[in-house]
Amino acid sequence: IELFCGAGGLALGLENAGLQSKMVVDIDKDCINTIKLNRPKWDARCMSVAELDLKLHAKKIDVVAGGFPCQAFSYAGMKRGFEDARGTLFYEYARLIDQVKPRIVLGENVRGLSNHDDGKTLSVMIRILENLGYDVQYRILRSQFLDVPQKRERIFMVSVRDDVLKDVGLNFMNISNVFPDPEEYEPTIRDAIED
Repeated sequence: IELFCGAGGLALGLENAGLQSKMVVDIDKDCINTIKLNRPKWDARCMSVAELDLKLHAKKIDVVAGGFPCQAFSYAGMKRGFEDARGTLFYEYARLIDQVKPRIVLGENVRGLSNHDDGKTLSVMIRILENLGYDVQYRILRSQFLDVPQKRERIFMVSVRDDVLKDVGLNFMNISNVFPDPEEYEPTIRDAIED
């Protein structure tokens, strides 16, 4: 399930990685119409996550992903964080994670989240996910070093439900390869669309 899915870029990446989309949700009708055009079999819902109830999916979904609204934390925005209504949508994201209890939670946001309010905002988010029963790792990734012809930095948070790794005797914090290693080259637009 992907929340705040936009036009489906992250969902498409997850599909390319072998995951099957059960539902994508966004409030922007143009984004949802784009998904319906390109992936007509996906359950694409145009609605606010505040109106969503996912209790029927409890422990039936492996991954909940989402790029919760970032304007409240962006360098380009006013950086009001949780004081901005868009920043409070993280709490809706957490509510839905708690309902679904997926094995893995993938969150994505602007680089500015990492040091917003001297890092307190990110600490609050991590603490909320930990209180929901997840181990959390995060890293800022630069797309130009990961086969994307675009200079863009985003923070990614990967959270694994506590019991998942304990079942196999692993400690998530000791796993060093959760995030991809950057490539030694930067692809160009020509590299991406030449053929």
